[in-house]
Amino acid sequence: MSTGSVLLDAAALRSLLPPSSLVSHLLSSLPFHSATVHSPTRQSFPINPDSSSSLLLMPSWSTSPTLPYIGVKIVTTFPQNSARGLPGVSASYVLFNSSTGASLASFDGTELTLLRTSAVSALASRFLSRDDSRVLVMVGSGALAPYLIRAHRSVRPGIEKVIIWNRSAAKARDLARRLAEDEGAQKVERSFSSMQKYWTK
Repeated sequence: MSTGSVLLDAAALRSLLPPSSLVSHLLSSLPFHSATVHSPTRQSFPINPDSSSSLLLMPSWSTSPTLPYIGVKIVTTFPQNSARGLPGVSASYVLFNSSTGASLASFDGTELTLLRTSAVSALASRFLSRDDSRVLVMVGSGALAPYLIRAHRSVRPGIEKVIIWNRSAAKARDLARRLAEDEGAQKVERSFSSMQKYWTK
């Protein structure tokens, strides 16, 4: 008997998908399932040409009986939202059963994208960076930055210093302050002060 579709918000996804677990899952699943996953070219539909707002659809599905899913990422882009104090991009991810077509779950698409993108980057670092890496340089302090830092530190736990570079020193300081709530934050704050002279206004 179906129990209905599950809704997972950003907080639930962060709790269920810590960086180390997500990286390990991608390491084991990507090589095995990549040949059976089909992802057509992203479709884009203009909503209001005057404001450049648009709707993006990104479907994907698997033909493997061990991965019986259809997923669709739905994204809206509204550049004018910055003037309203609202996010310019919003996203949801909907998961279906590929055998029955039944809706299984709906995820916060923005959070899922941040978690997945940072985990794939960290997975690449696992193969490309030195095992004894001690310093991580983060270029930029946008929404993805803290996720990248956490994910890379999960695969290179020996990192002792995180250097944050950003065009705006104030935004870099804010990121360092927010990271101060996480484990190892003192290392971020020390490196932060040492990089101020390299920031541009």
